[in-house]
Parts: sequence; C-alpha cells; structure tokens
Amino acid sequence: MKRVLFCLIFIYSSIFAYAQQIQPKAFFVQDTMALAEPVQFSLSVRYPSSLTLLFPDSSFNYYPFEFRSKKFFTTETDSTTSKDSVIYTLASFELDQYQSLKLPIFVIKGEDSISVLSNADSIVFAEMIPVVSDSLNAKANANYVAVEKEFNYPYLIIGLIVLAVVVLAVIIFFGKRIMLRWKIYRLKKKHSLFLESFKDFNDLSEKSSIEKKLVQWKKHAEFLSRKPFSKLTTKEINFMMNEDDLYVNLQKIDRSIYSSRGKEELVSSFEYLRNYATTIFDNIVKELEDHAKR
Repeated sequence: MKRVLFCLIFIYSSIFAYAQQIQPKAFFVQDTMALAEPVQFSLSVRYPSSLTLLFPDSSFNYYPFEFRSKKFFTTETDSTTSKDSVIYTLASFELDQYQSLKLPIFVIKGEDSISVLSNADSIVFAEMIPVVSDSLNAKANANYVAVEKEFNYPYLIIGLIVLAVVVLAVIIFFGKRIMLRWKIYRLKKKHSLFLESFKDFNDLSEKSSIEKKLVQWKKHAEFLSRKPFSKLTTKEINFMMNEDDLYVNLQKIDRSIYSSRGKEELVSSFEYLRNYATTIFDNIVKELEDHAKR
C-alpha cells in the first residue's frame, strides 16, 4: 500500500512539474461550424528541448468531435526550447449550441508517458434552418370545405386513462426487471457485434491498423464496464484493473506501435484482449441477471 501511495505521489508531482514547464495552447480556427462540416483546431506547445513529446493521433477520442486529419508544422528550436504545432481537422455530428475541446500533450518518460492538458476552447454550432418571418400575409378563402363529424373525445380520454393505469402498473411491478432484461439484451447484441468484427488479426503490419484495433477494444471495454478505458494509458489501466496479464499484453501492443519490436506477438495479445472483453461481459451479465431475480 505504501509503495502504491509513493508511486501515485511521484506521478502527480511529475505531472505538476511538467505542467509548470509545458503549457499547451489550443484554439478553434473558426468561430462557428455546421453539422458534419470540417473545422480546424490548432494545438501548439513550447517546451524544453531535452524533452520528447507526442501529440494525440487518429486513435485518440476527440468527443464530441470526430477525427478527420492532421497537419504537422516543422519544429522551431533555439538553444534551450522547442516549439511544435499541429492543426487537426475535425467534424461534429452533435447538435449542442456550444461545443468545446481540450487536448493533452504526452511527455515520454522511458516506456511510459505523462499527459499535460491544454486550455479548452469552444465553437458555436450554426443553425442551418432560417427562422420563418411572422409578417407573412394570409390569403382569405371563403370556399366551402367539408369537415369530418365530431370525434368522441370522452371515449378517447377514458381509453388513454385506462392505458396509462396499465402502463403505470407494469412499471411499478415489473419496470426494474424489464429495464434489466433490456440492458442485458443490448449488452449481448453489442458484444456479439464486437466479437464478429474483432477476430481478423491478419492485417496488423501497419501502425494505424494496430492503433484502430486497440481503440476498438478500449471503447468496447468502456461500454461494458462503464470504466474510462479509452481515456487511459496502459499504466493507468493497470492501476485501475490490477490485472498482470492484461498489463503485459497491453505493453506488448504499445511496443509494437512505437517500435518494430514485438509484432510477432500481436495476434496472441489481441486474442487475449478479445477473451478479456468476454470475461468483462460475462461478469456484467451475471451481475444483472442476479439483480433481475431479486
């Protein structure tokens, strides 16, 4: 316990120290955007030349935006400091009027990394449908129009009341079980789709394909467990889950992304992740089924 506490104190002190030296700056190039329209987001940082930094890539979660592309600029360096800049092209399919984003810079420390967040910047969602003017002139029409006979509203109201009482009774007596069964159904359907798409490990020669597979697994594990897998590094996942085999296999995949080592072990590592996702799924379903029986 003392060793874990010491590690946490060391990590947080390192993050604080780097945050003093490195202050990433971010902003949207445009003031407004439309649905699915590409927008540009600038991220730059000045840092000591002795450090090694990485910017977020295509596998990063840019929610509420989706990644389209990125453009790097040549590093500017003087005797002690360097400056790197990237412009990301993103798109959003959300309808919130104000949408904001902040991104991390990863400082490489041996085989691990420390993230330092930029400031957050917002962009305004521009409505595409104009407001109709209320100054339109109405045109009179005195022609005879046949209308239907009066509807029997008292019977409709009585029927709606009876239906509402039945629905309310079902919710009171069976609502919890119904919701749990529906949740189990959604989990099973989602997990079946994941297993079907996460079985082809032949095309793992490129860094981008390895990253996409890893992101796919993290997002599914996050959906099943409601734990932030997609936002965590390998070391942070190990702190959260405390699973030695999981940590070892994630490290192998990380090594294959950032170097040419370990590519021959990729298939077995991804097969382990596939089985681990099934273990999470089985535990969650069992827990929900036990709840539904009570």
